Amino acid sequence: MTKLEITSTKRLAPFTFQWPAAVEEFEQGWECDVTIDGAPHVVKHGLGQRVVYGRPRVHTVTWLDAKVQVEGVEADDYPTSQALLSRVRRPDGKLVGWFDEVQRGYEGFLIVRHRSEIDAPHSPNCLAVKVREDDLASWAGHAWLRSCLKKVPSSPGVAVHRRPVPPRPPAPTPSLDGHAVVRALLAHGDALATQLAPSGAQFTPDPSANQLLVKNPFAFLLAVISDMGIKAERAWALPFELRRRLGYLDPARVAANSEEVYRAVQSTPTLHRFINLIPKWIVEAARIVEEEYGGDAGSIWRDGPTAKELRRRLERFPGIAQKKAAMAVEILERDLHVTVSDLDGGDVAFDVHLRRVFLRTGLAQHDDVREMVAVARKFHPERPGALDLPAWDIGRRWCRPRDPDCQLCPLTVVCPRLIERGSTVQGI
Repeated sequence: MTKLEITSTKRLAPFTFQWPAAVEEFEQGWECDVTIDGAPHVVKHGLGQRVVYGRPRVHTVTWLDAKVQVEGVEADDYPTSQALLSRVRRPDGKLVGWFDEVQRGYEGFLIVRHRSEIDAPHSPNCLAVKVREDDLASWAGHAWLRSCLKKVPSSPGVAVHRRPVPPRPPAPTPSLDGHAVVRALLAHGDALATQLAPSGAQFTPDPSANQLLVKNPFAFLLAVISDMGIKAERAWALPFELRRRLGYLDPARVAANSEEVYRAVQSTPTLHRFINLIPKWIVEAARIVEEEYGGDAGSIWRDGPTAKELRRRLERFPGIAQKKAAMAVEILERDLHVTVSDLDGGDVAFDVHLRRVFLRTGLAQHDDVREMVAVARKFHPERPGALDLPAWDIGRRWCRPRDPDCQLCPLTVVCPRLIERGSTVQGI
């Protein structure tokens, strides 16, 4: 077992690095003195951003003794995990595709399938380590293990599991059991809640944007309205950026200055894919808050309404229908600790990810909002909305439209894997 100890650490100011073809900027970083198996090393870990797999993502580079060894790319669940992926390689430099090929020394790492954690074009079907951006010991260990491969690519001293693996019969497909599926969904929801507990709700990678959503009810309302047609993390960051561009986020001023709102949304880089519809809805929402709630968006939910009544109030706003209203009720009660009574009147959101999971697990027979709401109420009547977050997370990370990763999915032992049922689900 490799023994690694960090003996000193210092934070780095923003810096740049010259690649052969470009200069990369790093917003921050760390430099550490590290002892690995008794030998001293210097590790540098830079944190920046670049366009990878179709969109801007957090990107890291780790140097060992001034040599680049590994890179990391933001995982899809980065807003909650703060984790990046770094591909694992074999001694010949090729990507590792099977768990029995992983180099010794990675026993303490979380090994995942790259495509399960980054669902995007060109995401490779290989294994990767999943590491928090600031876990310096793990980045140092990963860099050192990679350097060992580079030094002795064919040496027997670099032990790689290459033992022959006897073929295994395919695991039997579980039978249809809706109660078992729901229990597994709720268990995954509990695991997500535990993961989020130390830092609270993480709607975006930006702590300041998250804080605004928690403290400003109007910002929360605008985020719910904006959550369509773009990545959720971008939609929930929109109110923070809108306030930065306008210099205010007061409902009265927003309602009275529609032209400024349109310009703020449409200025490059645009805040949303729908550059005319979203500012229209924002201005209309501000008008409703001003005229019907005295300019205080918190009054929409501050009186402890039932889940059913709160959904009705939210659906009064432009851009909010069943899906968004059901999602907002759950977030307000679960994450923002708003008092909502009679949660048995809550719903699951008719979201593309949840729909795919409900169809493939056999919970629902048809891609129909009424059926899926009824199914959630049937199997978990005390709080149907509790199924919403875990189903959304599983649909986003494992139960993808193409190449679902059933082996690693939290529902693998209970899901009957009716894959074709959910393959054609489209967003609405």
